[in-house]
Amino acid sequence: MGTTTKMINEVDVGLFKATVSAVMDDPRKGATIWTAKTKWKGGLRSEAKLRNFALKFDEPEAVAGTDTTASPHEILLACYGACLCVGLSLNAALQGIELKNVGVDLEGYIDLPGFLGLAGIDGLKDLPGYHTVKATVKIESDAGREAIRKVFERVVKYSPVGLTLSRPVDVKTELIHTKP
Repeated sequence: MGTTTKMINEVDVGLFKATVSAVMDDPRKGATIWTAKTKWKGGLRSEAKLRNFALKFDEPEAVAGTDTTASPHEILLACYGACLCVGLSLNAALQGIELKNVGVDLEGYIDLPGFLGLAGIDGLKDLPGYHTVKATVKIESDAGREAIRKVFERVVKYSPVGLTLSRPVDVKTELIHTKP
């Protein structure tokens, strides 16, 4: 893979196409496992290790956090926005479309009664978590509106984070209890 390939939107199109070819040759290469390790850091703070990177989390003061960094549910919104940016940059590059700017404004609508130990409040959902996520995508490009619309529709349709948010996922959580 040491060949020089075309770069569009700072995306190595040749490298991506080589990955697609490798998966086409052996579809099992397309089934991957991603990992993270998260540790409690006291109070409502935690830190996740992902490959060689770290993400810190906290909660706002209103729910007993110290507001030192973003909360897990805010990071979840940011992950969807980042996934859309990645998808737009990559898919536009594959179509030969140069992007000048991409921005995603996100809003997550969440009702907290279940998390707070309250239930049955009229007009609010008892289960914590987002019940609606709204993303507004702004794209600046010299490409035609229809070309941008096609890229946008493909990205929204196949966004891994968007799909994870929009469908049930088999979540298995196991407890291992040890004594100090």
